[in-house]
Amino acid sequence: MDRRFVEGVLLRCFILGFVVLMIWFLFFLVGRGLIYDVHGSIFKQITDRQFEVIHYCGMGLLKLFVFVFFLIPYVAMRWTAKGRKSVD
Repeated sequence: MDRRFVEGVLLRCFILGFVVLMIWFLFFLVGRGLIYDVHGSIFKQITDRQFEVIHYCGMGLLKLFVFVFFLIPYVAMRWTAKGRKSVD
């Protein structure tokens, strides 16, 4: 595989991950009551506080994973490519 191809894939995955995160946040912000009603009917014992904690922790984990698995490798590949060009 070409280095630029991998960099492009990592960058697109990072952008897509953040788009998913923003959509999740907007749905949670706008339709929180509807989402709670749906999940409350499935999980009978869930409280309002537990519902919020689950969603905010999920959003935090998604953000962490997007950074760790997509942005950091992308930045590392870009830095090593710049270092290689100046040495060659």
